Amino acid sequence: MGNSEKQGILIVDDRPENLVVLESLLEGRNRNIIKAASGNEALALALEHDLALILLDVQMPDMDGFETAELLRGIERTKYVPIIFVTAISHEEKHVFKGYEVGAVDYLFKPIEPEILKSKVNVFLALHRKTIELKKALETIESQHKELEQSYNDLKAVQSQILQQEKMASIGQLAAGVAHEINNPVGFIMSNLGSLHKYIDKLSEFIKIQTEAIEELSCNPPISPLEKGGEGGFDNIIDKIKESQNALKIDYIMQDIGSLIKESLEGAERVKKIVQDLKSFSHVDESEHNSIDINAGIESTINIVWNELKYKATVKKEYGDIPPTKCNAGQLNQVFMNILVNAAHAIEKQGEITIKTWHENNDIFVSISDTGHGIPADKINRIFEPFFTTKEVGKGTGLGLSIAYDIVKKHNGDIMVESEVGRGTTFTVKIPVVER
Repeated sequence: MGNSEKQGILIVDDRPENLVVLESLLEGRNRNIIKAASGNEALALALEHDLALILLDVQMPDMDGFETAELLRGIERTKYVPIIFVTAISHEEKHVFKGYEVGAVDYLFKPIEPEILKSKVNVFLALHRKTIELKKALETIESQHKELEQSYNDLKAVQSQILQQEKMASIGQLAAGVAHEINNPVGFIMSNLGSLHKYIDKLSEFIKIQTEAIEELSCNPPISPLEKGGEGGFDNIIDKIKESQNALKIDYIMQDIGSLIKESLEGAERVKKIVQDLKSFSHVDESEHNSIDINAGIESTINIVWNELKYKATVKKEYGDIPPTKCNAGQLNQVFMNILVNAAHAIEKQGEITIKTWHENNDIFVSISDTGHGIPADKINRIFEPFFTTKEVGKGTGLGLSIAYDIVKKHNGDIMVESEVGRGTTFTVKIPVVER
């Protein structure tokens, strides 16, 4: 990554000493650190620089961090740039919720733990870097793969939603998983494009040789068959063309071009499929309740969080014959994702996650079981409380299951949990069948 591609990090804080500390912690070879001492200065600098991340203080004179964030979200250039609030205010829910309402993706509370700061910044910069790489790949093959460009735009739209919603599971895990799945097909598409570029040079050279031969014959056409074999004659020119054809390996190139284009199209289809899974998972085009297949929703959710599951557990699926039901598919997929990610986190090394669905008494049931460490009896009644978490500090916000509980209740359903320490946990979601 050259100097022109340095990732811009805007740090906003009214205290000069804080700016110095944050700059020293975040400095890097491929980073462009930009400092602002006020909200107004931050807005001006945001219009001048390409930014990958914004670290924004909350308590500032004239214009606080919340106001600044709202204005940044209204600027096209910074609409989708991740904002992390850095603040010394208390951890009160009203402050945290207000931050997420104005567009923040995370919070860091002062005094800042350097390792937590670096870890979170690295996650969002990695996401930004992968987005830029994907954009360049799409621009390269734009003329041949218009659908891939549309897929990228869809991915950006879905990505912006994920960045805006803390209620989704860990943004770092989702982004890393999607980037990993996209990186492979994009890698061999770019490799194929490199080969095609070399082939085009050779084909251009061969066409030039043929053009010169045609011009030579046009200027000096053979008058009789006796002249065909002389120096510069017809046969001699044909021999030169055949020698060039063999030297440039034109026959091999013509065969290989088809294979390269076929592989590139397959890679583009793989990227398109990932984007379709993202859209199916989030149902970004659907704001109302529609009749959907819950089994299909679970499957798309598994595909999205697969990078989080595949290293920790064997996933067993026991889908029953269940009827479609009218619901908000994106919200229910969010419930399944939160439970699946928690199940993976509960397994220390290697275990098993079992997903079952069935239909009973006009209700649809979904159970997700893991063989993880389980939940202690004295904590199981609190797991649906906002901000309550059994995870280590810095590894969970405690909002995932609370949001899941609210979504299920809005669907007039229920969510139940059974757990045994050392043996695992089972979450069971019950949703009524709604036909109209």
